Order: sequence, then structure tokens, then C-alpha cells
Amino acid sequence: MGKSEKSKGVTIKINGEEKVFADKNKIESQEAASEEQEQDHRDESFEWILPDDSNENKIVLVPTPPKKKMPKLIGFGTSSLKSSNKGPIRTFLIAIICAVFFGSILGLIAVKTITREKAAVSSIETSIPTGQPVEEDKKAASKVQGAQLKTFLVQGGVFSSEDAARQIQKKVIEKQVPAEIFKLEDSYYLFLGSAESLAASKDLALYLKSYDVDVYWKEINFEAAGKSQADETTLDKMKMVYASLAEISATKLRGKEATVNDETLKKNMDELKAGKLSPEFSKMNDDLTAAAKSISEFETSKNEEKLLQAQGSLLDFLLNYQNILS
Repeated sequence: MGKSEKSKGVTIKINGEEKVFADKNKIESQEAASEEQEQDHRDESFEWILPDDSNENKIVLVPTPPKKKMPKLIGFGTSSLKSSNKGPIRTFLIAIICAVFFGSILGLIAVKTITREKAAVSSIETSIPTGQPVEEDKKAASKVQGAQLKTFLVQGGVFSSEDAARQIQKKVIEKQVPAEIFKLEDSYYLFLGSAESLAASKDLALYLKSYDVDVYWKEINFEAAGKSQADETTLDKMKMVYASLAEISATKLRGKEATVNDETLKKNMDELKAGKLSPEFSKMNDDLTAAAKSISEFETSKNEEKLLQAQGSLLDFLLNYQNILS
């Protein structure tokens, strides 16, 4: 035990008094140990922080956002809503005036459009008759002055080569329908019949379609040139005879009656027969005579093949008219 007590410090005797001095290192170690214990004690303990209930009923003031400015409305006679409220009558009157103005413009446009459409329809009806042929249209071929012959034909096709046209021509003739090939510009046309007007040629085309052939209708102008005034006179008579025979044969094929003056037709044919004709004119006159004979035979036999033969003779006349005199 005495050794342990000595170890606690150093005793020094001064002037007969003993003083004990503690071991500095030991003291420091004891202090350090004490501090560690206090630190451990602090670490093991902690403070509980409870919410403050006093803040539950506090009122928080939030700043109000700035108000957005309303956009200005632009109107007739007004610059804003405020100004429009001041003059409702004025705004109402302006609206009525604008409605009347724009309504008048739209009405005018509608009237002009309807008028224009009616004019277009009437022009189409005039150029392509759909009912009974007009008298001027019937005799158009005979009234054309000079050597031009206006015709209304049933077309069976148009081809780029003569060989192709010949092949179709052969098939059409096998069906007892007349067919002749005409070269117009760079194409070859196959024509199956002729009539007195464009509307009549359409009706004739529908009749020939019953023979199972392709049909169209077309207006053609053939040109010829006479060598003298006598030739021009002969051509005019031939054109009148052709027009009359085309009308008679086409109308009878369609089950209708022609309006041709038989006496005038007979007179013109007699004058052609009695006249001194060149070989070219004589050949064309033979074609007209053959057509007239076939029509006369139909009146006796009522065989429609005779009318088709008459149509074929008229096509021969047109072919010679084009080839010989052009």
C-alpha cells in the first residue's frame, strides 16, 4: 500500500515541512480519462426537439400576383371594350351596314355566276343540237359556197397506219356495214355513214352500233378545187344532191321521214346527167346515181340493206371528191 501511495506523487521536505507534488503525467491522464467519460456521456444523451404548436394558427400572408392587362379589342368604330360599352347603338348600326354591304356583294357575284353558266349552256346547246335538227343545219352542206363540202359522218376509228385501218375495215364490211378509209393529215379515218346534221350522225351511229361496231360521230369539211366556173357550178349541184341523199338514207335507217324536196332533188340529178362532165365528175355522179337507186329499191322492198348500200355509195362519192379534186 505504501508503494501505491508513493506512486501518487513526489514528497519533498523543505524547512522541516513535507510537500507532496502529484505526478503531472498521471494527472493529465486522469483528466483525459475524465474528459472521455464526459464525452461518452454527452454522446449517449441527446436533446428531443418537439414542434412548436404555437405556429399552427399563424396566418401567412402571400403577396397577390399582379393583374394581367386585358387585350384591346379592335372593332368597327371602337378601340376597346370600354369604349364599345359607351356606344352599343353605334356598333349595332355599323354591324347592320356591314352585313348589308357584304350581302349585296355576294348576291351580285351569285347573279353573275348564274348568268354566265346559263350563257355557257345555251352556247353548247346551240353548237350541238340534241332534238330535231335545225333547218339551217340540215342544209349546211348544200349552202357552203365554193368547193368546200361540210359533212356529218359516223366514224369507226382513227389509225396511225393504213394497214391497221384496212384490218378493221375488213371486219366491219363482214358485218354488212359500209366502211371507207380517208386520210386526213397524218391519220387514217374509217367512216361508216353520213347524215344531215351532227345530231343525226349521232343517231345513225347508235343505229350502226347494233351491228357490233365501234362508232363515233364527227363533222368533217372536205376541200375540192374546180378548174372553171362551170366546174364550180357542177360541184354545187353535186353537194346539194349528196346532202339530200344522205338525209333520206340516214332518216329512213333511223325510222324517220326526211324533209327533202323530191322535185328539187330529181331536177338537180337530171341536170347532172344531161351535162357534159369530165371523167372525174362523171365518176362522182355515178356514185350519187347508185345511192339514189338503192334508196328507190328500199321503197319497194323495205330491205334496210339497200339503205346501207346507199350509205356506201355516198362514202364512195366523198372519197372521190377528196382524192380526185384535192
